[in-house]
Amino acid sequence: MGITDKRKIHRAGEFSKSVVLPAGLRTGTYATMAADRLVLIDPRGEIPADALLDLMEKHLEPVIWQLLATRSQTITE
Repeated sequence: MGITDKRKIHRAGEFSKSVVLPAGLRTGTYATMAADRLVLIDPRGEIPADALLDLMEKHLEPVIWQLLATRSQTITE
């Protein structure tokens, strides 16, 4: 089963920001990630970052934005 949570974004140096992962999440030495408007992270680092980006851009983002637009229309009607 997955984890849902809301986390504060912390400054990490001059040019970076960080989010602390939940303690119950299994992690590896490194995490891989893809980011734009959304952030997709493999906390174990098992999925290459370019594969995450491809998945996010081609499959997740289009569906999410379409779903949010549909929900927005339903609420305003």
